[in-house]
Amino acid sequence: MELDFLFIDVFTDAPFGGSRLNLFPDGTALSTDMMQKLAMEMAVGETAFIVPARRQAVDRCGLRVFTPAAEIPFGGHSVLGATYALDRLGRREGKTPGVFRWELEAGEYDVTINDDSGMRSFSLVQDTPVFMGQYFHRGKVAAALGLDEDAIAITGLPCEVISTGLPIHVVPVDSLETMHRISLRRREADAIARDLGFGDLFVFTCETEAPDATVHCRMFAPHFGIPEDAASGAATGALVAYLLKHRLVKPAPRVRIVSEQGLEMGRPSRIIAEADVVDGQARSIAVGGHCVAVGSGTITLP
Repeated sequence: MELDFLFIDVFTDAPFGGSRLNLFPDGTALSTDMMQKLAMEMAVGETAFIVPARRQAVDRCGLRVFTPAAEIPFGGHSVLGATYALDRLGRREGKTPGVFRWELEAGEYDVTINDDSGMRSFSLVQDTPVFMGQYFHRGKVAAALGLDEDAIAITGLPCEVISTGLPIHVVPVDSLETMHRISLRRREADAIARDLGFGDLFVFTCETEAPDATVHCRMFAPHFGIPEDAASGAATGALVAYLLKHRLVKPAPRVRIVSEQGLEMGRPSRIIAEADVVDGQARSIAVGGHCVAVGSGTITLP
């Protein structure tokens, strides 16, 4: 059996930036075990498989998302990249900008397709934020990042777990210089994983490289087989909720956040997040950006 696949860079308008997605446009005939083997073989942050929707309807498909280590219930850049692929391949029923619905293990998600100065952009509405608690062991977090505890403590902000589809451990640090010095230590990250059940760390500072960016971020997910991720859609949604809760952005009926990520990896990404604000809390968080196709191929299975 031969399977076609696509290489797509998500959250960038130029090749070799953003977060790489390996997408199989037709995963109908594949078992879960084979999907996991293909994700291991591709060895990038996320490999996704388009499958039939449980409820057949126009502009609606199922999607399964795998890291090299495990299947995950939700993947922000997988959903956006898959929408881009169907739009580019002409497999959407509607040819004009509109809404496409995806069925994932975590639930159903709508992607809005927009014309953005002649280039399509894609945005995903995430789940209502769930605040799952603060993590009070700042010393453990700092050690896992190869930093002194003061780099976190000086911000006066907590390390906190928030979910808009996936639980994300949000970690504040004081400066860009600190961000550049981060060196993940797996043994120390394992200690956090034993406490929380997962060891991902989404680190941010309000100092930025680009003058129009709101935050500068880095994402480490070693327990999913991702040493560092160049662009993290699900984590950005959680960060929007964090920024509003802790009054790091000016409250307004609707806020817009620009996140820069991947610069330390040489894969710059730009993620746009917008949210309605109700009683000071984020609602209807939409995270999006551009996508670029960088390659395609065929894999032969026995």
